[in-house]
Amino acid sequence: MKKIFTLFLAIGLVACNGDDDNAVANTTNYFPTSANSTWTFNNTDQDTETADTADVMRVNGTEDVNGVSHTNLDSAEIPGGFMVGVLTDNLVRRDGGKLIINGTLGAPIEGFPAITIPLSNVILYDVNTSNGATLSTFSETITETVMELPLTINYTSTSIQGDALASYTTGNQTYTDVIRSRIILNLSISVAIVIGPTTLDVPILTAQDVLVVDNYYAANIGLVFSEATVDYELADLESLGIELPIPESDTQVSTATLAAYSIGN
Repeated sequence: MKKIFTLFLAIGLVACNGDDDNAVANTTNYFPTSANSTWTFNNTDQDTETADTADVMRVNGTEDVNGVSHTNLDSAEIPGGFMVGVLTDNLVRRDGGKLIINGTLGAPIEGFPAITIPLSNVILYDVNTSNGATLSTFSETITETVMELPLTINYTSTSIQGDALASYTTGNQTYTDVIRSRIILNLSISVAIVIGPTTLDVPILTAQDVLVVDNYYAANIGLVFSEATVDYELADLESLGIELPIPESDTQVSTATLAAYSIGN
């Protein structure tokens, strides 16, 4: 009888521990999309201490994609900030604790071949997953001809969930209940060189995270800060006799800081 009781107690403890898997989902809204909502951002880059430009992002109705309603965001002028440009050039929707985007992403790297990355139900954040979890990833190989050189470009675009912060200060404002997430563009480029009967693929850019975007979202407000970093270094092309209209290396950091907002009803 004692053994039977011990067995039932052990089963009961396992069942109780399993209840953690049924934790209540976080339903906080970190990206309001109600009508008449607006956000104003001040943009800076690493070479300046004051705002270079200002972006005003606003909700401009809804649009259906495959029967699913999305929010259309826009701005009065061409956005100066990277993330505001991504949001206003595409369509977004919330699904539970997720922010999802549909459209395309262009790699904003001066001199690089044009790369258009499809955004098909890409998750920008998911409040109900763990810190460091991969949210969405997409890889592709494309070919481009630059200055009569055949280039092979491999890229992987990944979004990753960050940690949750009790508070976060940006500019002169402190926000409570903030989540963050990251977008990474990893890129490699090679060129095909023909030597007699042999074709060699010569690396121009070894696989590197050439673009990293960190985004911070505050509860019931939306995006409050975004930092986009472009950083890469090409191989020594001069020794190979290759000349491309791409800077040999570059590091650029730009930020967008929320300056004012109004959330509609």
